[in-house]
Amino acid sequence: MNHHLPRRLRGLGLMLSALASLALLSTAAPSATAATTASVRVPAVPTGLPTGIEGLSPYVPATGCDVTNRPGTVKLAKLIQATYANTYGLASSCTSATSPSSEHFDGRAIDTFFSVRNSTQKAQAGALINWLLATDKAGNPYANARRLGVMYLIWDNKIWSSYRSSEGWRPYSTCATTPSTAYDTACHRNHIHVSLSWEGAQGRTSFWTKAVAPVDWGPCRPADLNWSPGVAAYNPRRCASFPVVKAPTGASALLKELVPRSGMVLRTGMSGPAVTSLQKALGVSPTTGNFGSITSSRLKAWQTRHGLPASGVAYASTWRSLLAANGMPR
Repeated sequence: MNHHLPRRLRGLGLMLSALASLALLSTAAPSATAATTASVRVPAVPTGLPTGIEGLSPYVPATGCDVTNRPGTVKLAKLIQATYANTYGLASSCTSATSPSSEHFDGRAIDTFFSVRNSTQKAQAGALINWLLATDKAGNPYANARRLGVMYLIWDNKIWSSYRSSEGWRPYSTCATTPSTAYDTACHRNHIHVSLSWEGAQGRTSFWTKAVAPVDWGPCRPADLNWSPGVAAYNPRRCASFPVVKAPTGASALLKELVPRSGMVLRTGMSGPAVTSLQKALGVSPTTGNFGSITSSRLKAWQTRHGLPASGVAYASTWRSLLAANGMPR
Protein backbone atom coordinates (compact mmCIF):
# COMPACT_ATOMS: atom_id res chain seq x y z
CA MET A 1 0.00 0.00 0.00
CA ASN A 2 1.20 3.56 -0.75
CA HIS A 3 1.52 5.16 2.70
CA HIS A 4 1.86 8.63 1.10
CA LEU A 5 -1.83 8.56 0.07
CA PRO A 6 -4.15 10.79 2.08
CA ARG A 7 -5.60 8.98 5.11
CA ARG A 8 -9.15 9.15 3.68
CA LEU A 9 -8.09 7.40 0.44
CA ARG A 10 -6.15 4.74 2.35
CA GLY A 11 -9.30 4.07 4.41
CA LEU A 12 -11.40 3.80 1.25
CA GLY A 13 -8.92 1.30 -0.19
CA LEU A 14 -9.11 -0.84 2.95
CA MET A 15 -12.90 -0.79 2.84
CA LEU A 16 -13.00 -1.84 -0.84
CA SER A 17 -10.54 -4.64 -0.15
CA ALA A 18 -12.71 -5.90 2.70
CA LEU A 19 -15.83 -5.81 0.52
CA ALA A 20 -14.06 -7.80 -2.20
CA SER A 21 -13.07 -10.41 0.37
CA LEU A 22 -16.66 -10.69 1.59
CA ALA A 23 -17.87 -11.16 -2.00
CA LEU A 24 -15.50 -14.07 -2.45
CA LEU A 25 -16.54 -15.65 0.85
CA SER A 26 -20.23 -15.48 -0.08
CA THR A 27 -19.75 -18.07 -2.80
CA ALA A 28 -17.35 -20.32 -0.91
CA ALA A 29 -18.50 -23.44 0.87
CA PRO A 30 -19.55 -22.77 4.47
CA SER A 31 -16.90 -23.67 7.04
CA ALA A 32 -14.37 -24.42 4.28
CA THR A 33 -11.22 -22.54 3.33
CA ALA A 34 -8.36 -23.31 0.97
CA ALA A 35 -6.04 -23.66 3.95
CA THR A 36 -8.14 -26.34 5.64
CA THR A 37 -9.08 -28.34 2.53
CA ALA A 38 -6.09 -28.14 0.16
CA SER A 39 -4.38 -31.20 1.63
CA VAL A 40 -7.53 -33.34 1.92
CA ARG A 41 -8.06 -35.96 -0.76
CA VAL A 42 -11.08 -35.73 -3.05
CA PRO A 43 -12.96 -38.30 -5.16
CA ALA A 44 -11.35 -39.44 -8.37
CA VAL A 45 -12.65 -37.97 -11.63
CA PRO A 46 -13.09 -40.52 -14.44
CA THR A 47 -10.87 -40.31 -17.49
CA GLY A 48 -12.34 -39.94 -20.96
CA LEU A 49 -15.02 -37.42 -20.05
CA PRO A 50 -16.63 -35.75 -23.07
CA THR A 51 -15.89 -32.18 -24.06
CA GLY A 52 -19.56 -31.36 -23.58
CA ILE A 53 -21.06 -31.08 -20.11
CA GLU A 54 -24.52 -31.02 -18.56
CA GLY A 55 -26.07 -27.66 -17.80
CA LEU A 56 -26.92 -26.62 -14.26
CA SER A 57 -29.90 -28.69 -13.19
CA PRO A 58 -33.28 -26.97 -13.02
CA TYR A 59 -35.35 -27.55 -9.91
CA VAL A 60 -37.30 -30.77 -10.29
CA PRO A 61 -39.35 -31.28 -7.12
CA ALA A 62 -40.10 -34.55 -5.43
CA THR A 63 -43.54 -35.83 -6.37
CA GLY A 64 -43.60 -39.51 -5.39
CA CYS A 65 -43.41 -41.97 -2.52
CA ASP A 66 -41.40 -44.84 -3.95
CA VAL A 67 -38.54 -45.43 -1.42
CA THR A 68 -36.20 -46.88 -4.03
CA ASN A 69 -32.46 -46.25 -4.06
CA ARG A 70 -31.61 -45.11 -7.59
CA PRO A 71 -28.39 -46.37 -9.20
CA GLY A 72 -26.71 -42.97 -9.62
CA THR A 73 -27.58 -42.01 -6.04
CA VAL A 74 -26.02 -45.21 -4.73
CA LYS A 75 -22.88 -44.81 -6.87
CA LEU A 76 -22.27 -41.25 -5.68
CA ALA A 77 -22.83 -42.21 -2.03
CA LYS A 78 -20.36 -45.08 -2.38
CA LEU A 79 -17.81 -42.87 -4.17
CA ILE A 80 -17.88 -40.42 -1.25
CA GLN A 81 -17.69 -43.26 1.26
CA ALA A 82 -14.71 -44.81 -0.57
CA THR A 83 -12.92 -41.45 -0.39
CA TYR A 84 -13.61 -40.56 3.24
CA ALA A 85 -14.64 -43.86 4.92
CA ASN A 86 -17.79 -42.21 6.25
CA THR A 87 -21.40 -43.40 6.33
CA TYR A 88 -24.48 -42.32 4.40
CA GLY A 89 -28.28 -42.54 4.26
CA LEU A 90 -30.40 -42.71 1.11
CA ALA A 91 -34.15 -43.26 0.58
CA SER A 92 -36.36 -42.68 3.60
CA SER A 93 -39.92 -43.57 4.48
CA CYS A 94 -42.59 -41.21 3.21
CA THR A 95 -45.72 -42.85 4.63
CA SER A 96 -45.96 -40.29 7.44
CA ALA A 97 -45.87 -37.36 5.03
CA THR A 98 -48.92 -35.60 3.67
CA SER A 99 -47.07 -33.93 0.80
CA PRO A 100 -44.05 -34.92 -1.36
CA SER A 101 -41.49 -32.64 0.27
CA SER A 102 -38.19 -34.54 0.02
CA GLU A 103 -36.06 -36.13 -2.69
CA HIS A 104 -35.31 -38.85 -0.11
CA PHE A 105 -38.85 -40.09 -0.82
CA ASP A 106 -38.06 -40.94 -4.44
CA GLY A 107 -34.45 -42.05 -3.99
CA ARG A 108 -32.76 -38.90 -5.30
CA ALA A 109 -31.04 -37.74 -2.11
CA ILE A 110 -27.98 -38.61 -0.04
CA ASP A 111 -27.15 -37.71 3.53
CA THR A 112 -23.38 -38.16 3.72
CA PHE A 113 -22.18 -37.87 7.28
CA PHE A 114 -19.57 -35.34 8.36
CA SER A 115 -19.63 -33.17 11.48
CA VAL A 116 -18.65 -29.53 11.74
CA ARG A 117 -17.69 -30.29 15.36
CA ASN A 118 -14.93 -32.64 14.22
CA SER A 119 -12.02 -30.78 12.60
CA THR A 120 -11.04 -33.67 10.32
CA GLN A 121 -14.58 -34.27 9.10
CA LYS A 122 -15.17 -30.54 8.67
CA ALA A 123 -12.11 -30.31 6.41
CA GLN A 124 -13.24 -33.39 4.46
CA ALA A 125 -16.69 -31.89 3.93
CA GLY A 126 -15.13 -28.64 2.73
CA ALA A 127 -12.86 -30.49 0.32
CA LEU A 128 -15.78 -32.51 -1.08
CA ILE A 129 -17.93 -29.42 -1.61
CA ASN A 130 -15.08 -27.51 -3.22
CA TRP A 131 -14.47 -30.49 -5.52
CA LEU A 132 -18.13 -30.52 -6.55
CA LEU A 133 -18.34 -26.80 -7.23
CA ALA A 134 -14.87 -26.07 -8.66
CA THR A 135 -14.28 -24.92 -12.23
CA ASP A 136 -12.56 -27.62 -14.31
CA LYS A 137 -9.56 -27.21 -16.62
CA ALA A 138 -11.87 -26.52 -19.55
CA GLY A 139 -13.39 -23.56 -17.71
CA ASN A 140 -16.70 -25.21 -16.79
CA PRO A 141 -17.93 -23.85 -13.44
CA TYR A 142 -19.42 -26.33 -10.95
CA ALA A 143 -18.09 -29.06 -13.23
CA ASN A 144 -18.38 -32.17 -11.05
CA ALA A 145 -21.75 -31.09 -9.67
CA ARG A 146 -23.04 -30.74 -13.23
CA ARG A 147 -21.59 -34.05 -14.38
CA LEU A 148 -23.21 -35.79 -11.38
CA GLY A 149 -26.57 -34.01 -11.63
CA VAL A 150 -26.35 -32.25 -8.25
CA MET A 151 -29.46 -30.12 -7.79
CA TYR A 152 -28.71 -28.69 -4.36
CA LEU A 153 -26.47 -29.09 -1.30
CA ILE A 154 -27.21 -28.26 2.33
CA TRP A 155 -24.36 -28.06 4.83
CA ASP A 156 -23.66 -26.17 8.04
CA ASN A 157 -26.62 -23.78 8.09
CA LYS A 158 -26.46 -22.96 4.35
CA ILE A 159 -27.80 -24.15 1.00
CA TRP A 160 -26.33 -24.01 -2.52
CA SER A 161 -28.57 -24.79 -5.47
CA SER A 162 -27.83 -25.27 -9.16
CA TYR A 163 -30.98 -23.36 -10.12
CA ARG A 164 -29.88 -20.32 -8.06
CA SER A 165 -26.13 -20.70 -8.48
CA SER A 166 -25.54 -16.98 -9.01
CA GLU A 167 -26.57 -16.41 -5.37
CA GLY A 168 -23.86 -18.70 -4.01
CA TRP A 169 -24.44 -20.12 -0.53
CA ARG A 170 -27.61 -18.82 1.14
CA PRO A 171 -28.79 -19.09 4.74
CA TYR A 172 -30.77 -22.28 5.34
CA SER A 173 -33.96 -21.82 7.33
CA THR A 174 -33.27 -20.10 10.68
CA CYS A 175 -30.20 -22.22 11.40
CA ALA A 176 -27.88 -19.28 12.02
CA THR A 177 -29.91 -18.51 15.15
CA THR A 178 -29.93 -22.09 16.50
CA PRO A 179 -26.28 -23.02 17.14
CA SER A 180 -26.87 -25.71 19.78
CA THR A 181 -26.15 -29.38 19.08
CA ALA A 182 -29.88 -30.12 19.37
CA TYR A 183 -30.28 -28.57 15.89
CA ASP A 184 -27.28 -30.21 14.24
CA THR A 185 -29.40 -32.63 12.19
CA ALA A 186 -32.07 -30.13 11.14
CA CYS A 187 -29.40 -27.58 10.22
CA HIS A 188 -27.18 -30.13 8.46
CA ARG A 189 -24.19 -29.65 10.73
CA ASN A 190 -23.68 -33.42 11.08
CA HIS A 191 -24.18 -34.32 7.42
CA ILE A 192 -24.20 -32.88 3.91
CA HIS A 193 -27.52 -33.30 2.14
CA VAL A 194 -27.17 -33.86 -1.63
CA SER A 195 -30.27 -33.82 -3.84
CA LEU A 196 -29.90 -35.02 -7.41
CA SER A 197 -31.69 -34.48 -10.69
CA TRP A 198 -33.48 -37.51 -12.14
CA GLU A 199 -30.73 -38.05 -14.70
CA GLY A 200 -28.17 -37.87 -11.91
CA ALA A 201 -30.13 -40.23 -9.65
CA GLN A 202 -30.58 -42.73 -12.48
CA GLY A 203 -26.84 -42.70 -13.20
CA ARG A 204 -27.21 -41.38 -16.76
CA THR A 205 -24.93 -38.33 -16.47
CA SER A 206 -21.53 -37.97 -18.12
CA PHE A 207 -19.59 -38.63 -14.90
CA TRP A 208 -20.78 -42.24 -15.16
CA THR A 209 -21.59 -42.77 -18.83
CA LYS A 210 -19.17 -40.42 -20.66
CA ALA A 211 -22.22 -39.06 -22.54
CA VAL A 212 -23.96 -35.79 -21.69
CA ALA A 213 -27.46 -36.50 -20.34
CA PRO A 214 -30.50 -34.40 -21.24
CA VAL A 215 -32.73 -33.05 -18.49
CA ASP A 216 -35.18 -35.63 -17.15
CA TRP A 217 -38.25 -34.01 -15.59
CA GLY A 218 -39.26 -37.24 -13.85
CA PRO A 219 -42.70 -38.67 -13.10
CA CYS A 220 -45.57 -36.20 -13.18
CA ARG A 221 -48.29 -35.93 -10.57
CA PRO A 222 -51.79 -36.32 -12.03
CA ALA A 223 -54.31 -33.56 -11.41
CA ASP A 224 -56.63 -35.74 -9.32
CA LEU A 225 -54.06 -37.26 -6.93
CA ASN A 226 -51.47 -35.71 -4.61
CA TRP A 227 -48.55 -38.05 -5.39
CA SER A 228 -46.98 -39.28 -8.62
CA PRO A 229 -46.18 -42.94 -9.37
CA GLY A 230 -42.65 -42.26 -8.07
CA VAL A 231 -40.69 -43.38 -11.09
CA ALA A 232 -41.27 -43.42 -14.81
CA ALA A 233 -39.47 -43.65 -18.13
CA TYR A 234 -37.32 -40.70 -19.20
CA ASN A 235 -39.48 -37.58 -19.43
CA PRO A 236 -38.17 -34.75 -21.66
CA ARG A 237 -40.95 -32.28 -20.76
CA ARG A 238 -41.56 -30.21 -17.64
CA CYS A 239 -44.54 -31.51 -15.65
CA ALA A 240 -47.69 -29.44 -15.36
CA SER A 241 -48.35 -27.96 -11.93
CA PHE A 242 -51.70 -28.62 -10.28
CA PRO A 243 -53.32 -27.36 -7.08
CA VAL A 244 -53.17 -29.67 -4.06
CA VAL A 245 -56.16 -32.01 -4.08
CA LYS A 246 -58.38 -31.52 -1.03
CA ALA A 247 -61.30 -33.44 0.42
CA PRO A 248 -64.67 -31.77 -0.24
CA THR A 249 -66.63 -29.97 2.44
CA GLY A 250 -68.43 -32.44 4.66
CA ALA A 251 -66.07 -35.31 3.80
CA SER A 252 -65.80 -38.23 6.17
CA ALA A 253 -62.85 -38.53 8.52
CA LEU A 254 -61.54 -41.44 6.45
CA LEU A 255 -61.69 -39.50 3.18
CA LYS A 256 -59.82 -36.65 4.86
CA GLU A 257 -57.10 -39.16 5.75
CA LEU A 258 -56.96 -40.68 2.27
CA VAL A 259 -56.88 -37.57 0.09
CA PRO A 260 -53.52 -36.09 1.25
CA ARG A 261 -51.86 -39.49 0.63
CA SER A 262 -53.66 -40.26 -2.60
CA GLY A 263 -51.36 -41.66 -5.25
CA MET A 264 -48.70 -43.06 -2.91
CA VAL A 265 -47.42 -46.40 -4.19
CA LEU A 266 -48.02 -48.63 -1.15
CA ARG A 267 -46.86 -52.23 -1.15
CA THR A 268 -45.90 -55.15 1.08
CA GLY A 269 -43.17 -54.28 3.58
CA MET A 270 -44.12 -50.63 4.02
CA SER A 271 -45.46 -49.20 7.26
CA GLY A 272 -46.76 -45.98 8.72
CA PRO A 273 -49.84 -43.73 8.79
CA ALA A 274 -50.56 -44.07 5.06
CA VAL A 275 -50.74 -47.84 5.44
CA THR A 276 -53.09 -47.39 8.41
CA SER A 277 -55.41 -45.24 6.28
CA LEU A 278 -55.33 -47.84 3.51
CA GLN A 279 -56.18 -50.59 6.00
CA LYS A 280 -59.16 -48.58 7.27
CA ALA A 281 -60.43 -48.17 3.71
CA LEU A 282 -60.05 -51.93 3.08
CA GLY A 283 -61.68 -52.93 6.35
CA VAL A 284 -58.54 -54.55 7.77
CA SER A 285 -58.80 -55.03 11.54
CA PRO A 286 -56.84 -54.36 13.59
CA THR A 287 -55.16 -51.50 11.71
CA THR A 288 -51.51 -52.16 12.49
CA GLY A 289 -49.94 -49.72 10.05
CA ASN A 290 -47.84 -52.60 8.68
CA PHE A 291 -48.42 -53.72 5.10
CA GLY A 292 -48.27 -57.50 5.41
CA SER A 293 -49.96 -60.51 3.86
CA ILE A 294 -53.43 -59.72 5.26
CA THR A 295 -53.40 -56.19 3.84
CA SER A 296 -52.11 -57.51 0.52
CA SER A 297 -54.91 -60.11 0.35
CA ARG A 298 -57.57 -57.54 1.20
CA LEU A 299 -56.19 -55.14 -1.38
CA LYS A 300 -56.19 -57.82 -4.09
CA ALA A 301 -59.80 -58.68 -3.23
CA TRP A 302 -60.76 -54.98 -3.45
CA GLN A 303 -59.02 -54.62 -6.80
CA THR A 304 -60.75 -57.70 -8.20
CA ARG A 305 -64.20 -56.48 -7.07
CA HIS A 306 -63.60 -53.13 -8.73
CA GLY A 307 -62.29 -54.47 -12.03
CA LEU A 308 -58.65 -53.60 -11.39
CA PRO A 309 -55.56 -55.79 -11.81
CA ALA A 310 -55.11 -57.73 -8.56
CA SER A 311 -51.53 -56.59 -7.99
CA GLY A 312 -51.71 -56.15 -4.22
CA VAL A 313 -50.04 -52.76 -4.71
CA ALA A 314 -51.87 -49.45 -4.29
CA TYR A 315 -51.28 -47.76 -7.63
CA ALA A 316 -53.12 -44.70 -9.00
CA SER A 317 -56.11 -46.70 -10.29
CA THR A 318 -56.60 -48.22 -6.84
CA TRP A 319 -56.47 -44.81 -5.19
CA ARG A 320 -59.07 -43.42 -7.54
CA SER A 321 -61.35 -46.33 -6.74
CA LEU A 322 -60.81 -45.95 -2.99
CA LEU A 323 -61.48 -42.22 -3.10
CA ALA A 324 -64.67 -42.64 -5.15
CA ALA A 325 -65.94 -45.32 -2.78
CA ASN A 326 -65.52 -42.91 0.13
CA GLY A 327 -67.33 -39.98 -1.45
CA MET A 328 -64.72 -38.15 -3.52
CA PRO A 329 -66.35 -36.50 -6.55
CA ARG A 330 -64.90 -37.68 -9.85
